[in-house]
Amino acid sequence: NDDIAPHFDDAQPSIPAAFTAGGWGSLAAFGARPYPNTKKWYGTSGNSFVAVVEFGDSVRARAVTAGGESGSTRSPHFNDQAERYVSGNLRDVYFYRSQLVGHTEREYHPGR
Repeated sequence: NDDIAPHFDDAQPSIPAAFTAGGWGSLAAFGARPYPNTKKWYGTSGNSFVAVVEFGDSVRARAVTAGGESGSTRSPHFNDQAERYVSGNLRDVYFYRSQLVGHTEREYHPGR
């Protein structure tokens, strides 16, 4: 089964996050709480995507996704952005074909 099912285990490695809930004014909001039979607090709510965009002659942006780009736990992209998210290390967002050169894993062509 490839569904994302939360499992909280204090013995497993975790990634600390310094964000707070949006109610406290945090732009990158993060909600955490303890779960039954745990001592650690686990984050399960908050922003799933954070971006900063600059508009001008051309568009520039930096962004990060809370976990990764895939909902499949078997994908290498399931949680490949988690460390970036908690450290605030936003990645470049590419808007133009020239920016994509060397930054694509594969191309999708609907109908082909």
